[in-house]
Amino acid sequence: MDNKDMENSSASLDDILNSIPDDKTGPEEIRSESEALTEGSIEAEQPAADTETDPENEADSAEQPDTSDEVQDDEPNAENEADVQEEQEPKEKSRPKKKRRKKKSHGRFVFGLLLTIIIVGISVVCAVYILKFSKELLGIDKSDVEIVVEIPMNSGTADIADVLYNEGIIDNTYLFRFFSKIKGTDGTYVAGPHTMSPKMTYGDMVEELQKGAVDERESVDIVFPEGITLFDAAHKLEDKGVCGADEFIRAFNTSDYGFDFEEKVKVSSLKFYKMEGYLFPDTYSFYVDEDARIVAKKFCRNFEAKITPDLYGRMNDLGMDLEETLTLASMVQAEAQSVYDMKRVASVFLNRLNNPDEYPLLQSDPTRKYVEDIIKPNIEVPSKAMFEAYDTYTGAGLPPGPICNPGLDAINAVLYPAETDYYYFCANVETGEVFYAKTLDEHNANLVLAGLA
Repeated sequence: MDNKDMENSSASLDDILNSIPDDKTGPEEIRSESEALTEGSIEAEQPAADTETDPENEADSAEQPDTSDEVQDDEPNAENEADVQEEQEPKEKSRPKKKRRKKKSHGRFVFGLLLTIIIVGISVVCAVYILKFSKELLGIDKSDVEIVVEIPMNSGTADIADVLYNEGIIDNTYLFRFFSKIKGTDGTYVAGPHTMSPKMTYGDMVEELQKGAVDERESVDIVFPEGITLFDAAHKLEDKGVCGADEFIRAFNTSDYGFDFEEKVKVSSLKFYKMEGYLFPDTYSFYVDEDARIVAKKFCRNFEAKITPDLYGRMNDLGMDLEETLTLASMVQAEAQSVYDMKRVASVFLNRLNNPDEYPLLQSDPTRKYVEDIIKPNIEVPSKAMFEAYDTYTGAGLPPGPICNPGLDAINAVLYPAETDYYYFCANVETGEVFYAKTLDEHNANLVLAGLA
């Protein structure tokens, strides 16, 4: 420390010492001095906050009692603190407002972005569907193959749309119905054959469907009874002049017409006719010299309608598929005449199927007859494996496929059989009476009663 600094320090110290009151000073004098100091301190506080404090001066001042501490504890200081708090509160409150404005701004941006994406997405989807429907209406990128489409009598627009869809002419039945409604052509379409192509526009299709009068070709009604074989049905069609037997069998067994049940038809190297069992027994109307494909589709359409969702549901409950149900129903159809006996014959076959260790063979005579009467005379290359698989006296379990076309009674008998413990049955050929047995001994006695032994 140089002399100059020492002189300054001594002067400061003298000032501080002179400011300290004597012990003899009274309370009133001290109060007046305190008030003076208070007033002075208020004036001195502002410059003190703006100037830097000398470390040496701080040390000197710390050695002496400072009456300003008492003054700082008085009410004026509390008011100052309140003033400071009031000054700070607006600043603190203003900060969240700025943040909220930022959040709003960010939210608006996100919302705008999402709205833009949604609008663009909807626009793209609409454009895709407009393009798709336009191509459908105009027949763009479609096949130009010509197909003879048979429109049934008394068909509504919805029915016609289904026919066109199943034929592969259109891809959207609702669009065709909507187009017909807009054009006002509902109820103007003519039944009968129409030559059409997927390449045609919807306008051309509507015009084609309105052409001509009701087909005046010769028609014929044919009854196909329960239990008829596909071979016999084909020759019935040929005999009535509808189409050739071989032509029909080929069209029925090899073509896929887009019906749901066709996906459930099983194909096997041991199976003789793929579609045996799927010609639903009924009365059908055909034109003479009909296209075999149209005839086949008529059978398919009727089968699709007759095998209802309830029947499929029952099959699922029993753990059976469509092919198994029809195969067993065809055997029941061939064995029994009445609904009563159908349910009991079905129970015999099911009891054996559920007990294969003791009863591996179903031993149904009609299966052997099918091999001898249908398969062997019509098979191009004899197959011993096929013969044995269809003959339930040699092949275990169900045959590879149905042996005839069962009716609804036989199908229901399989799905809702009688509850019995029978494992045998036989029938009197002359009277049709059926005898049931639990054991082989009982069965042998029944054979005598039926005139079979």
